[in-house]
Amino acid sequence: MIPRVLLLGALIGACSPVAADHERLGDRAYREGRYVAAVAEYRAASRSRGGARVYAKLGSAALHDRDLATAIDAYAALKEADPSRTAEAAAGLERAAYLATHGGAAQPVQLAAAVRALRAVAPGRPLGRFGLGLVAGLDATEALGALPAALASATDSRSVDSLLLAYGEAQRVTTACEAATHTFSAVVRRTRNSGLRSSAAQGLGACALRLGLDALSGEQAELAERWFEAALSAAPATPSGWRAAIGLGDARMTQGDVLGAAIAYQGVLSAAGVPDTLQKLAAGKLDALSRVPPGEGGLAQ
Repeated sequence: MIPRVLLLGALIGACSPVAADHERLGDRAYREGRYVAAVAEYRAASRSRGGARVYAKLGSAALHDRDLATAIDAYAALKEADPSRTAEAAAGLERAAYLATHGGAAQPVQLAAAVRALRAVAPGRPLGRFGLGLVAGLDATEALGALPAALASATDSRSVDSLLLAYGEAQRVTTACEAATHTFSAVVRRTRNSGLRSSAAQGLGACALRLGLDALSGEQAELAERWFEAALSAAPATPSGWRAAIGLGDARMTQGDVLGAAIAYQGVLSAAGVPDTLQKLAAGKLDALSRVPPGEGGLAQ
């Protein structure tokens, strides 16, 4: 009978050469620029007790092959296997995030995965331009929790503006519209990018419209008027702006300002590109003014 200790030693010895063979084959493929083969060999080695050294090689080969999912997993495993190599793992994850930002429309999920792994591996490491990757794929509630940290580590104005816009959108979706108006306003004031400014203005207009309608329903006509004016100012030639103009007319009617209401409704009818539904709504409201007895205000929403 073979002693148990010798049997265990034989089993361990059988595993180690397998890992070593795969690692050696991976090294050869890597040197020859055959990165797909290198990834396959290093992956096999990692399943055969390859250790931190193999995870590092696997991550590097995967980056060369632009196999970002494998690279992200490898560098996360590298840190777990050898915490002393955390900086190396973080650098690899940053490289994966960089490649994801240049990978086109198919890569947002990988960008998010790389940034999440980077946050887990090196929580204090600045995210910089990768901050938006932190919220890709998150729902609005999760994004609200994640974005402040990303904002704190952003290093350039464009990243800050983009993150602020994402934060405002998350606030808007979670119905924190009043807070969102401040965030969107900040983007409008600070950004030099026309696309970001336009998106922020539309978000501001949509939120201000919602707040105006809520205030009008709560019989707070003066507050509603201020919100409708804000929406109209932020997004004047948009559906939100035109709907806000109609709401502005309603708020003025509630306060007895028939002339002011008529001007607001007529502004919608005179504008170009107004959707038919809003044209009809404004026309109906304006027509109803002719039936309001002198000295009376008020108009159904």
